[in-house]
Amino acid sequence: MDNGALRRAGAQIARVQLSFAALSADNPVKRLPRSPRRPRPAGFWTAFEDRALYYDAFRAENGRDVLLVGPTPLNLRAGLEAARYSALPSGAALGAELFPSRSTMLTRLADVPDDASAVRVDAFGEIFDLAIQPNFSASLSDARILFTINKNNRLEWVADWANWHASLHGTDTVILFDNGSTEYTIDKLEATLAAVEGLKTVIVIDVPHKFGPIDTSVLVTKFYPRFLQISMTNLALRRFGMRAEGLLDCDIDELAWAGGQSAYERAELSALGVVRMRGRWIEAARAPDAPARHHAFRHRLADFRHRLSPSKWVLDPRREWVRSLEVHPYLHRIHGAPPAARKHDDKTVFFHFKGINTNWKEERTTIKGVDIEALVEDEDLQAARQTL
Repeated sequence: MDNGALRRAGAQIARVQLSFAALSADNPVKRLPRSPRRPRPAGFWTAFEDRALYYDAFRAENGRDVLLVGPTPLNLRAGLEAARYSALPSGAALGAELFPSRSTMLTRLADVPDDASAVRVDAFGEIFDLAIQPNFSASLSDARILFTINKNNRLEWVADWANWHASLHGTDTVILFDNGSTEYTIDKLEATLAAVEGLKTVIVIDVPHKFGPIDTSVLVTKFYPRFLQISMTNLALRRFGMRAEGLLDCDIDELAWAGGQSAYERAELSALGVVRMRGRWIEAARAPDAPARHHAFRHRLADFRHRLSPSKWVLDPRREWVRSLEVHPYLHRIHGAPPAARKHDDKTVFFHFKGINTNWKEERTTIKGVDIEALVEDEDLQAARQTL
């Protein structure tokens, strides 16, 4: 693997660069939210990504095209459709095809010359030159990839998460998008992951951009402004995972379980190459002297509420339908997938730990208001731990 790869402990660490472009601060043009005239608190506007156009530009897996991945354009779409795209240094004009969805967009620049080192986008009265980054899909052929976005999760949590999936599912590659952690450096994250037995490749990518707010002013899909998170999910597939055996979407506070089978194998053997997992909330109750680690939490609510966690998925990206650029993996389902891909697998779940959280979104790590008598040990979680 190129692009600055090095070895540390047992894993190869790949140093990866992204090509970012944003409207300048003095440009009067900016992205607006849906229903822009509705009132919103000041904090929404501070967190909303109104300037970023592209988070990355890279060769497509087919070697001919270049893909740009960025936030959904919303009101900027007409301007991007009218933009001029060219290859550098030749200046050859390029045709652009836009593939937007609710939170992210892929732009395909077709038949970019082999000797092109960058692409130029002339739009909104500005010129943006983006270095063409390499595609890693070939070097990650048949890899079992686990990925997520991270900010300030404890290093021991990151290690436990990676170890679980390496031990129980055969994960050999971790891609971690770090959203500006302040508790440690990228080097620390790389070293933590490289020490996990079974991992062959570790990729930690610095993405210090706006994460995005929740938009309570719209009636549905209030999480749509989480442009960065969804775009990185798209990037994990298109730049790294197109030839992988599988992509597993689990956050640091989520651990997958397939009854003793690998979740990647479940996806590979499925009809469409995708397994959708139901989530199961594990409460933050633990022994007073137990550290706040995944293994300290064992209990869930006995009633239906433990089943209210949103779903996650595992994908075999080698299926033909995945090649369509209208397919965009989101957090809880894959947009553009065949309708049958929404069906849940009856043998694969993930445990969602309330106690593994920095409380960045809401208070989860206390058990205030939880009836301890209403908790039961989760038998599947205990069975999974016995196989470690």
